[in-house]
Amino acid sequence: MSLSQKSIDDAISPYYDAWQGLSRDLHECFKQQPASCRGLISSGYTLYVELKQTLFSLFGESSPAPLNEEERLDFVYHSNSAHAAFRQLEQLFRELKKKIARLKIGYPVK
Repeated sequence: MSLSQKSIDDAISPYYDAWQGLSRDLHECFKQQPASCRGLISSGYTLYVELKQTLFSLFGESSPAPLNEEERLDFVYHSNSAHAAFRQLEQLFRELKKKIARLKIGYPVK
């Protein structure tokens, strides 16, 4: 498959759409019952890992990654504070999206 900006968008958009919905659910969960949000954090963690696998299948070893990604994902996975883990996931998704945007510039539009 020849990569283009559109094919990259098509591959990653479902993950960011899912994250947007999950992020809303997490915001609501923290307003209602913060102690019960851990399951949603686990879903976010899984979603991020799946996104990374998709990026690896597209870009191989040159797949984009935020700074200190492994340590930060480990924190999300093992954190006792669901809110801190959620904030870290938010930052990881945001930073990865920026890195993907920078990488896409080198590919044709269609």
